[in-house]
Amino acid sequence: MKKPSRLDYAYAVGRVRVLEGRLISKPIFSEAVEEKDFPSAVKVIFDAGDFLDEMVEIQSSRELDEFIEREEESLFKLTSEILIEKEILEIIVEENQVENSLAVAESINYPFIKDYLRHKIDLGNLKIFCRVKYSGVPKEKFERLILKGGFLDEKILLQSFDLSFAEVGDKLHATPYQDVWNKAADAIQEKETFIELERGFEDFLMIYLRKAKYITFGPEPIFAYALAKQRELSLLRLLGVGKLNRIPTEILKNRISETYV
Repeated sequence: MKKPSRLDYAYAVGRVRVLEGRLISKPIFSEAVEEKDFPSAVKVIFDAGDFLDEMVEIQSSRELDEFIEREEESLFKLTSEILIEKEILEIIVEENQVENSLAVAESINYPFIKDYLRHKIDLGNLKIFCRVKYSGVPKEKFERLILKGGFLDEKILLQSFDLSFAEVGDKLHATPYQDVWNKAADAIQEKETFIELERGFEDFLMIYLRKAKYITFGPEPIFAYALAKQRELSLLRLLGVGKLNRIPTEILKNRISETYV
């Protein structure tokens, strides 16, 4: 099949640009976190976004999961309708099967999408490296878990396995990951928490996706919007479950990552 022209995506990009304006920003999520209870927090999100009225009627984690599942189905239906190349929908749906997704991305050859997945592989390897090293598990186990296809040479991590977290950061000086690694490493050593690592890696990928706002035509804005919407729904689940279970505000606040808008 002949590769579509970028102009063939003009209508789809136009639709997505409208939907981008309805995404929830990080400050709105931060405001919702400060609310005293679940209904109040959900109302903040509802008022700022574009959700069905049933959202404000949610009373349990089961109902929240069902609502988010319907939102995801609606998202996949939309992307299926407007994406000309169905391989991109496959990548969106199976994003976490990142090595398989990269193989699909290479077959359609959009550098923005390929590079996103390669960054995701690198960050996945850094996350595995961090947890294995922190747990005191042998290097051989990490070697078996390494994901293939990223930008980062796996030899850097294998040769750094016995170094301190700070020294590993020095080894990453020529990569775009040094800053996020150093912040995560500081939090692990000082507070014994992986929250900074999880949030920092999510932030890195979201900031990368924002570059799609400057692509005029093509599938990249649809790809980026779909992943941004999925992240929004993940944050909604985090917020909702946290409020329903009375998780302290400060803990929830630290889990709120960057958003697309």
